[in-house]
Amino acid sequence: MTPVISICIPTYNRAKMLSELLDSIMNQENVDDIEIIISDDASTDDTISIANLYSHSFKNYKLISQKTNLGIDGNFLAVVAAATSPYIWLMGDDDRLEPGSIRRLLDAIELWPDAVGFTLGVIDYDITMRTAVGIRATPPTQLMTGSKAVFSTIADLLGFMSALVVKRDLWNQEINDPKIKSITNYYVQVIILGRIIGENGQWGVIQPPCVGFRTGNDQLQARYGWLKRLKIDAQAYGEIEHILFADAPETRAIMRKRIFNTHIMARVMNAKTTTEPTDGIISAIIFLAKNYGTLPSYWIIAVPLLISPKWFVRFYRGLYRSYFKSSGTNRASLNQGARGR
Repeated sequence: MTPVISICIPTYNRAKMLSELLDSIMNQENVDDIEIIISDDASTDDTISIANLYSHSFKNYKLISQKTNLGIDGNFLAVVAAATSPYIWLMGDDDRLEPGSIRRLLDAIELWPDAVGFTLGVIDYDITMRTAVGIRATPPTQLMTGSKAVFSTIADLLGFMSALVVKRDLWNQEINDPKIKSITNYYVQVIILGRIIGENGQWGVIQPPCVGFRTGNDQLQARYGWLKRLKIDAQAYGEIEHILFADAPETRAIMRKRIFNTHIMARVMNAKTTTEPTDGIISAIIFLAKNYGTLPSYWIIAVPLLISPKWFVRFYRGLYRSYFKSSGTNRASLNQGARGR
């Protein structure tokens, strides 16, 4: 039987992390209902050797070795192009599946066969993937209709590749558009999803965590630094707003607020809690003022954080994580405790 889901994994120089991901897939139920596709982007480490070790562990397994480096967007599109299942699950090579996630997704597909895709719940771990440090704020499991409703509610969640599942035929229709092929802002999948959903498409949300995210391992930040990484998010989502909702200012305003409160504030907090030097604070304040200066939270939260000493921000975050039940760390701990019972 044809697998229902293709898990598409673009990878580059992450042999050990890829192995952890594949192990997490092996430990799932219903493994025969999925297809594993890996596209190695001309890695210089032993990624290919590690990936080959799993060739006999899955019934449906495909490994593609790119002869030249295609880049992040190019390899992302290449691995999806090789999928054959009705649904594609986009997966980061440094993330992993949470127990029972494939079963939850298959149940949702059976319940909502007309849904064009799904957003999955995510739990954040430290870089070792041993300690849960947060859990994404995901709405209750439900079915949404129309891109305006979806992007107004979960725009910030659509940028995380590993938590996205979409119908392959609809994806392929969109990627053949020359306008899509010309986009190089690292978030091309968000634009594709918005076009797939359109005015009337149904989009499913699965709240229980299905994906474990490895924090502190951002390829773009390692390559460009924290300030450039912050600008990538702001500029990309600004472009997405205007491409998808040029005639919907209310939706754009809601999106901008959500992206600021999640993506942008996460970049700011990461910069202020790292032990490494953080240059460009004044540049960040000016840049964010131009893009988000109309938001009260920019003045009330972002600017004070940026100008505060690092030791103070780390101290405050430690208190919040330890004593506030609303913190992501406490919510993640409660989730793991409930799962363990």
